Amino acid sequence: MRKSFLITACALFAFCTVSGSAFEKGSGFDPEQPLNKILFKHWQEKNIKNPVSASDAVFLRRVALTAAGRLPTAAEARDFIFDDTPGKHTKVIEKFLNSAEYADMQAMRFADMLRIKSEFPINLWPNAVQFYHRTLHDELLADRSLKSMFYDLLTASGSNFRTAHANFFRGSADRSPLGLAKMVLLTTMNMRETEFSKDELEKFARLFSCIKYKSTYEWKEEIVYNDIVPQKFEAMLPDGTEVEIDSGKADPRKVFADWLLDDGNDYFARAMTNRVWYWVFGKGIYPEADALPRLPKDASFWDRLFGTGSAVSGDQPFSAEVQNYLIAEFKRSNYSLKHLYRLIMNSAAFQASSLDQDEVRLQNFACYPVRRLESELLIDALAAVTRGYDQYMSVIPEPFTYLPKTNKAINIADGSISTGTLDNFGRPPRDSGQFSERNTASTDSQGLYLMNSAALYRRINNYCRNLFRVANTDDNRLDQIYLDVLSRYPTNRERQVFKKYRASLDRKSRNLVWSDTVWVLFNSKEFIFYH
Repeated sequence: MRKSFLITACALFAFCTVSGSAFEKGSGFDPEQPLNKILFKHWQEKNIKNPVSASDAVFLRRVALTAAGRLPTAAEARDFIFDDTPGKHTKVIEKFLNSAEYADMQAMRFADMLRIKSEFPINLWPNAVQFYHRTLHDELLADRSLKSMFYDLLTASGSNFRTAHANFFRGSADRSPLGLAKMVLLTTMNMRETEFSKDELEKFARLFSCIKYKSTYEWKEEIVYNDIVPQKFEAMLPDGTEVEIDSGKADPRKVFADWLLDDGNDYFARAMTNRVWYWVFGKGIYPEADALPRLPKDASFWDRLFGTGSAVSGDQPFSAEVQNYLIAEFKRSNYSLKHLYRLIMNSAAFQASSLDQDEVRLQNFACYPVRRLESELLIDALAAVTRGYDQYMSVIPEPFTYLPKTNKAINIADGSISTGTLDNFGRPPRDSGQFSERNTASTDSQGLYLMNSAALYRRINNYCRNLFRVANTDDNRLDQIYLDVLSRYPTNRERQVFKKYRASLDRKSRNLVWSDTVWVLFNSKEFIFYH
């Protein structure tokens, strides 16, 4: 009987809950913003009409999820929608970029990239995981230069419990020189070993041949160090440059780090700008965001800056000018991650509506790409609305780990700690650090959870009981539900559908209209997807 109510409600509501927010006014783009000038020129050259801007409510939700990994509160949504202050879009971007939740979101993304996981096959171990994750979180919160951070990651020696960045070379399932070389290529340059011949890859791997590991008397402590036995050998940098290494005089890791993070080298900056673009849009500037091609060795800096050089192999960026502008700005800002987000989120591509979609517009970022929320964000969004939280724990390996009851999924440091629900929605195992580890495809089992979960049923009922305490009229209650779940007000048509559905229920079942409404909105694309 209860199931039939929900099916009826879905039939009545479904047609008007996907893009109802499109009825609200949008912002319009700043034509003087340098990135917008590049985008407008690119779209004109491709004969693509400029996008319309997303509504205020959609924009606010998009910014909060992208920058802070959470839904806006009802109060935030209400204030932003009715705010007529000029420049409010830029101000709200800054608000979320300067929030503590920004660091939470970026720490989760870096943990995926760096394979922060206590168990097999990475085996960082729990104490090291917590220390490593917390250190990265604090550095991201302070917007530490990524050039400085990655130099430490690539060159640190010491205990995994006392030198957080020493865990970088422990975060690989294969700790042979060749395995470490492949890991470094992917993590620092978004490149695969297939870009190199077998001989080239072996020469590059020699740069990591002096990395050693040793245990101590403390349980699961491990020291990462550079072998002090002097040796001379030939090695190769990823751009094809041959180098002679004397390990008695220089740490080979530092030779690589100095090359990678030199301001005249684009490999690292290209990788990070592509990563951030991928994190913002779910797609890279290059079609294969973590399989970038090698840069031409003989191309000058100015060739690369103005896009006249071409890649040796593989795919091209959708716009070389966009890529080169972001690389130049990233370097100019002293490799600030926050600055990259600021540039991209203030752009017309990010602020575009998602409604006018076709393949050409999607490929050229002339509309915002619709895609499902990440597992952690979706579970946290359900918890934020209903105030019902999952319990996260791990009994393997020792010591047993039990996280506080209100711990958000986005804040789970250890990739080994998960739940069936998180796994069901595609949380990555953090084994390889590839983008493809995170699965955002929708499945039948996800639909069953969102429509038939006993835990969600109890939480929604608790939420609806509390609804009568915070709102004193039916209109106010409906507004509160929409603001909590979709960060906007219901449209007039949605109000009519709600009243029609409520009138169709008998008196005994009429109060179920509130929980049915929440169920339907939780199952709408507007809640489950970035849009």
